[in-house]
Amino acid sequence: MSDIAVAESGTRLQNFLDRAGLRGFPWKTATILYTISWGWLFIVRDSFWGDDWDEFKFRGLTNFDYYAFGFAPWKRTIYWLFEAFGPAPIRLLTFVCFYLSSIFLFGIIKKFEFVEKSSLQSVSLLFLLVPFNTVRVGLNVFFYTTAYMYFFAAWFCLVCLKSKGAKIIGVALFFLSFQMFTLLVFFVVPMAHYFYIGFQKFGFKSLEWILKNSVLLSLPIIYWLLRSRFWPLTSEYHVITRNKIVGFLTVLVIFILLVIILSVFYYLLKKFRRSLILMSVEISLMFVGYVPYLIYGLVGYGLNVPVNYLVIMLGRSDWFSRHQILQPLGFSILLIGVIGLLPSIAMRFKSWIVGVILAISVVFNVAFGFEYVVDHSKQMSIVAALAAKPNRTAGGEIQMVDQTTFLNARQRSYRERDWLGLVGLAEGIDSAKKLNVVGGCSENPNTRLVLIQGPETHWQALKNWVSDRDMGFKVTVDDTPGACKPEMVTSEKVSGAIPILFYFTGAKG
Repeated sequence: MSDIAVAESGTRLQNFLDRAGLRGFPWKTATILYTISWGWLFIVRDSFWGDDWDEFKFRGLTNFDYYAFGFAPWKRTIYWLFEAFGPAPIRLLTFVCFYLSSIFLFGIIKKFEFVEKSSLQSVSLLFLLVPFNTVRVGLNVFFYTTAYMYFFAAWFCLVCLKSKGAKIIGVALFFLSFQMFTLLVFFVVPMAHYFYIGFQKFGFKSLEWILKNSVLLSLPIIYWLLRSRFWPLTSEYHVITRNKIVGFLTVLVIFILLVIILSVFYYLLKKFRRSLILMSVEISLMFVGYVPYLIYGLVGYGLNVPVNYLVIMLGRSDWFSRHQILQPLGFSILLIGVIGLLPSIAMRFKSWIVGVILAISVVFNVAFGFEYVVDHSKQMSIVAALAAKPNRTAGGEIQMVDQTTFLNARQRSYRERDWLGLVGLAEGIDSAKKLNVVGGCSENPNTRLVLIQGPETHWQALKNWVSDRDMGFKVTVDDTPGACKPEMVTSEKVSGAIPILFYFTGAKG
């Protein structure tokens, strides 16, 4: 069965796909590989992570005001969805939204003349599967997920559909997508693409094009003005400093130099011009998608950015992979451009090279997913132990001593809201709010000790799961005064940047 066979079942479907520019999307391959990569979302469908405890499960757990950061009012639909159906449907929608985005992207890149038709399927598959943004597991970033899908759907409506209704829908979806602030900057990409398409048709009538599309072009300004008036920012989450600006300017200079170098090679190496154009476009897309994160210093500074890029993408990066949510488009085009620079003899194996990259991506996605499955198992073990021995004393302190931090998904840290949320699940939120929950041992002798032990590696956890249907976590609750000893607090094991090579295989670091 071919990838496009699913699109050949009926004339109406064929006509629709042809009109929408979606004929040829690799439906079968994309569905199978994507399900293998991200199907683990359904294993942890009822889980909570980080801010989820405070924002969804136990609203106001730590008195953190999420509305103070100027989020669009339609973000609240997520809360209504959660209150009506719980977390599982949100995980399903997360799964669907990213898949739909790749379909929209396929139609969009058909309008990229510099991308060969033979590479369209490869770009869309790489866009879908390269291991970016694993933090989509969190409910609190679901509004990023919907904004992401709105954005590519709007872009698709703008350049692939001809009706006025589609253009109106595109304008509305772009506006809704700006709930993710970084898309206000990334908006320049579809606008440049739309202008290029218009330029091909109408030539140098730029002013006429601008006037005709004035509402569309002014959407970021309109959104910003409405935000300032009706849902303003009342608390600064990130602050721009001089060091951050210097770091951003350093990366900007590097970006400009790379573009200049590629331009020089473009005139010298005529045989590779298409690949060099692809690489130039890729670098521009990746840079634009990183601009807000660079300005706020969220992905490193200056010359550290390239190394941090790989660590955030493939390494132990806590929740920082959300800062690469706009990278798949540029990165997938980059890979196709680099492959195009290979010797002619290697080009015979182009499909094999893409296949290897996709296979590696799937392995990383599955491995990262298993980390979240292991981490969720630990959380449930803690809840079960606390529920079996509830706290009989009002108030007080609980000391969480975790000797399995090495198994935290993407090496994330358990913060106060994580511990309080787990206690809330076990003993009720009212009890949790009266407690002081800390990680590690303190000098207070009148505390309850929760000692968390378990397998030393993800590989051992996997073997335990296969053989016993249990990961092997052991949680001990001890009310004895002074039960917590400093020697119980173990240091974290450092395994290096790439988990597949260092700790998922069983290495202890």
